[in-house]
Amino acid sequence: MADIVDVIKAQHREVEKLLEKAEEGGPAAAGFLQQVNDLLKPHSEAEESFVYPTIRERREDEADQVHDSVAEHHHIEELLEELVSTDPETPGYDGKLAALVGELSHHVEEEEQDLLPVLAKVLSAEEREEMGQRFARETGAGDRPAAAATEAGGKEPTKEELYEKAQEQDVPGRSSMTKDELKDAVQSD
Repeated sequence: MADIVDVIKAQHREVEKLLEKAEEGGPAAAGFLQQVNDLLKPHSEAEESFVYPTIRERREDEADQVHDSVAEHHHIEELLEELVSTDPETPGYDGKLAALVGELSHHVEEEEQDLLPVLAKVLSAEEREEMGQRFARETGAGDRPAAAATEAGGKEPTKEELYEKAQEQDVPGRSSMTKDELKDAVQSD
């Protein structure tokens, strides 16, 4: 699996791609929003059940930021539920979608700049990896198809899959590598 920080960031990127597709409009927009909803619910639940409590436990000075992040989760979920249950042709839909995208972008930025670095500082590599495995399990990350497919029609390996290969090959420094770095390291071995 992968470091908890990497797993969360990978899911953030997946949501961003789906929202970009939803913003393009058309008949598929509602389906993309439903995918966002299906991904975000378990993501938020996992963060609230064990990621945020770990941050709050290890860094009491982050309690207010954690509290704000939970409130943002709930507001984003409400907006998303409203959009999923509304016809995209309804007046005001585009504005609500823009509000959702803006709020989610703000939330992700704060989480990645303020909260996730705490995990990198206060947890050992093993703890981050264990938490990443739990997060992936509880959010069903391994059950979803890769967001991007290769031109040949096959699935491009996810960062988690590349990390597992790097782990099997005992690639040094793998926990801090990007997906492209992992891909290069695994192919060169």
